Amino acid sequence: MELPRTPTFRTFTTPGGLEVFLAPIPDSPVVSSWMWYRVGSRNEHPGITGAAHWLEHMLFKGSAHYATGEIDRAIVGTGGYLNAFTDSDFTAYLSIVPRERAELPIAIEADRMTGATIPSGELDSERSVVLSEREMNENNPGFRVDEELHALSFHVHPYRWNTLGYAQDIRSMDRDKLVGFYERYYGPANASLVVAGGFDPATMRSFIERKFRKVERTVHPPDVRAHEPPQRSRREATLHGPGSTPIVKVGWHAPEVGSDLAPAAMLLEMHLGGEAPLFTPGHAWERSREHPSSALYRSLVDTRLAVSAGCEWGTTIQPGLFSVYARAAPGVSAARLEAALEEQVRRVTKELLSAAELRELRQRLLINASMLWSGTSMIAFRLGYLRSLGGLALERRLLSRALALRPADLRKAAQQLFDGGSTVVRYLPEGS
Repeated sequence: MELPRTPTFRTFTTPGGLEVFLAPIPDSPVVSSWMWYRVGSRNEHPGITGAAHWLEHMLFKGSAHYATGEIDRAIVGTGGYLNAFTDSDFTAYLSIVPRERAELPIAIEADRMTGATIPSGELDSERSVVLSEREMNENNPGFRVDEELHALSFHVHPYRWNTLGYAQDIRSMDRDKLVGFYERYYGPANASLVVAGGFDPATMRSFIERKFRKVERTVHPPDVRAHEPPQRSRREATLHGPGSTPIVKVGWHAPEVGSDLAPAAMLLEMHLGGEAPLFTPGHAWERSREHPSSALYRSLVDTRLAVSAGCEWGTTIQPGLFSVYARAAPGVSAARLEAALEEQVRRVTKELLSAAELRELRQRLLINASMLWSGTSMIAFRLGYLRSLGGLALERRLLSRALALRPADLRKAAQQLFDGGSTVVRYLPEGS
């Protein structure tokens, strides 16, 4: 099977260490700019959890040449769009503007890379915003279940807390902590700039080199050296709260995205849940991971045991989690739902996938992969996302190895993946 072709792009590094990827698309009416920093919630520690996410908010609050609110007004004033997000492993800032204003996002990113003011007067108002975001998520039973699953599964590694951080850390965060985090991780050598769209590459390179020539900060981000010890036994928790039907989620420690076991984990995720977000068009975190063709959907939703069911493998740069989950249909108990979930996991460790099932997985993987490099902003996103996960070679390595797997390989990988202790979290609606 032929692997999809990636678009043409050019790369260079500024004297300060900033990696730059330029993907010119001559007929594109827009330019999409993404700045990726290799820092996320895994770089935090107790006392400053949530710092990466809060700092992302504060970088819209002013820099050396853009006062509070001016970044938003500058981009939106062109008819453009801007946003940002924080993950466990990285933070990204994006802007889409008309090609005539292609230089504007570059100037903004250069200004706030080391010149963010993090104004004290904005700190408390943004604290309220971040706390409100946290409280809003706590009202979602699915968020509570996922947060508890990670907290139980990880005793050592910082993947144990959510990107939003703990409420007590948000309340106690002061400017010094945010500034210290900013100065430790925000610098050219810890970032990648990706620009795609309608621009002349020579002109764009010259402008980037000029804007970042004086952007200097030596950063030496410490490695995250925490290694989660093997989980030997089962861990369990039961949560209670408002709701109509139970939710069950079961997780196992899983390999990082760059590991030898990753291609098999990805195919198992597709078989059980229907999607492999790393090879699904669109931004992985904005899509549902449920699919009518998946084993979990057919065995739980089609049989009316559940109203939803899916699977998640965290494509993280250090070992994460592989989990299955379902929300019960009316009248179905958590115990029955849990048994049905674990039966599907047990099946992939005991039975071979058929040749037809594996062929369908391969075809779907290739179709999805062929759609990933379409659209100006998607191309820019993809280049930065892969670089943040470990490098642009990751995609082709995962694809080629996944397409070569046989049914026996998948069964062996499933046995290895689900061999350790599991963690189960149940959410029971109050009164049930």
